[in-house]
Amino acid sequence: MTTIRPLSFSSLKTVPLARRRVDSDGQDFGAPFRAGGSFGDFLCSLPNLGCAGDLFHIRDAIVRAHRHRHMVILACGGHVFDAGLGPMICRLIEQKIISGIALTGAALQQDVEIALSGRTVSPRERELSDGTFCMTEETGKLINEAINFGSVENWGVGQSVGKKLQDEELEHLDHSVVATAYRYGIPLTVHPAIGADAFDLHPLAHGESIGATGMRDFRLLAGMLAEADNGVVLNVASGVILPRLLLQALDAARNLGKKVEGITSAVIDPAASASAIADVVTRLSQPDGRGYWLSAPDEIFLPLLFAAVLESIGDDAG
Repeated sequence: MTTIRPLSFSSLKTVPLARRRVDSDGQDFGAPFRAGGSFGDFLCSLPNLGCAGDLFHIRDAIVRAHRHRHMVILACGGHVFDAGLGPMICRLIEQKIISGIALTGAALQQDVEIALSGRTVSPRERELSDGTFCMTEETGKLINEAINFGSVENWGVGQSVGKKLQDEELEHLDHSVVATAYRYGIPLTVHPAIGADAFDLHPLAHGESIGATGMRDFRLLAGMLAEADNGVVLNVASGVILPRLLLQALDAARNLGKKVEGITSAVIDPAASASAIADVVTRLSQPDGRGYWLSAPDEIFLPLLFAAVLESIGDDAG
């Protein structure tokens, strides 16, 4: 049997500290926040490193895009609405910080339920036993009536549901991202995953209508990406559907001759998939852009990011 001996480290070569690459200096370090300070003071107390450093880079990109009227696209999965961030996004639409929105079908479901009831709801496990796990009457009825009407009018899902919500004059409409985007003329697309979205399981659901309106919204998303030169694209809490759709929408725009470069892209998701990071962070930002993965909870990071944006923009917001 071969005997393995421990190595002697007496002849190891070392490198002088002065020859090592500098990652940061004292100006990048964090500092204690003093009680009674302003929000600007709090931002200055954060280190310009890691996730906090990325926050500042993305903030600056959004501020530049806003001032030069470039696109700022927010792509959201359902957890954004579960986390209670819908009203914040509504205010950002009103202040003209966000210029385009893309939602999953799950996000649409949550937004409509908030508009209907002012609350977020979730199915109970025991409802699996009687087949009512995803069967919400009012939500499915409103969404599918809107989609069925919109397919005849050649509208997308976002426009169809936005108009329906506006016409219904619901009590909690000011919390609905879909209704607010429709009211302010901001392009909002919805990307159904047929069979996976709860509103598919309703007697009024028609595959032809969902497919037609969903395809219309994908083409509208491609139109948004066609105008995203030097803009910002944020993918929040969607690990599969939206990252691939964003990349393919950009591919379609370039295929049709649109020159789109210099995108600042970010995935904000602590459990982001490898494909989401590759599609959004690496591929979407090329050429000449920068991509970031923020492994932070969206309910904390997104409000902090946009508060930092508004702090920088000041009176120019809106």
